[in-house]
Amino acid sequence: MVDLVQFVLRCNYYYGRLIGVINFEIDLETGEPRLTRGATLWALAINLLTFSLVPLLISSRVWQVFLVHANSLHQYVFLLMIFFRVSCVIVTVLSRWWQRQRLVRLLRSYRRLTLKQPHVVRLWRRGVIAKGITSFLAESVHIILGLYGMRDMLTPTIALSVFLIYLIISWMNIILAQYFFSLLNVHGHYLLMNEELRRIVAETHLLELLDHGKSLRQLKYCALADRLDSVALLQSQLQSLVRRLTQIFGPQTLCIYITFNATLISGAYYAFSAIRYSVDIDWTSTQTILTLCGAILYMTDSHLTYSITSYVEIVYKEMSKIIAQYPTFAQDVDRRLITAFESLKMQLVSNPQKLSVMGLYNLERATALGIFSSLISHSLILIQYDIKHYNAS
Repeated sequence: MVDLVQFVLRCNYYYGRLIGVINFEIDLETGEPRLTRGATLWALAINLLTFSLVPLLISSRVWQVFLVHANSLHQYVFLLMIFFRVSCVIVTVLSRWWQRQRLVRLLRSYRRLTLKQPHVVRLWRRGVIAKGITSFLAESVHIILGLYGMRDMLTPTIALSVFLIYLIISWMNIILAQYFFSLLNVHGHYLLMNEELRRIVAETHLLELLDHGKSLRQLKYCALADRLDSVALLQSQLQSLVRRLTQIFGPQTLCIYITFNATLISGAYYAFSAIRYSVDIDWTSTQTILTLCGAILYMTDSHLTYSITSYVEIVYKEMSKIIAQYPTFAQDVDRRLITAFESLKMQLVSNPQKLSVMGLYNLERATALGIFSSLISHSLILIQYDIKHYNAS
């Protein structure tokens, strides 16, 4: 029987290798990442070839094919979006070459942690499969929509330019998927640690009720303290991995944030323009249906990718709540167990988990609200300018 999780992860890896965004190899049997000459040369060749085609993208004026009846503002917005994407992709790819060895070491650390906690794999399943499905459908619909929309104007130059645009989008999607899978791993480990903490708290309360001898009770308290120390050690290791993850993916995450904002703002403006300038929209046409499906899938995939940051934030706060229950223990609970709880609490307070993006902002719910507010305000600026300076006729 085919393991869907392994299938999605392998497809993501092979696709990333094919388009040159993954510049190292992973042993699919052991999961061990390594730097090889073949992976380096292939990724380098694809990256150089892609960047060499950027002048062709500019000279082809491919935006005129997509925006046949567009005014000058439509073209400026499209050009600005392309500029942001190309610029951010260049920065992202250079960052991946610069951080390549650190990324490989990070993957090795994740692998070792997973081998210590093999049960975490079952917690990935739903997230990995959902991400694989939404990413595949979103990219497929966008490619079909692009080819269908310009089927009557397709030339070798236009086809190559469109291919370059989709390649750039694919690079971003693969990087987002890697970041998503990394945080999904973190989320799974926190779920396991919270389960262990709940068991420790429950067993401590149970010992308070049972009539055991003092010596036996002390031994059990010491065993619980050892288990709690193991949780504290695992949390410290996981926190270190998250900090390294945010440092390595910092420039890439910032670039993706910029392109995501630009895409949403321009998308909202083009949606308004489609309604304003095309009164007789055929909602049953193939192109309209593909456009709506593409927009829905893009938003679904984006929400799934960003929501993992909220889930990590939730399980981290849940850990703090569980630890905060230790003052409810009876007074005769062994001091070593109380000290272990206090030490873990201080560990969380002194070194709180933050999914920071180059120290500029943190990936949390407040950031999502800021993105939504920015989307509305900047889209309204474009719409107001369009209404003021261009006629709908």
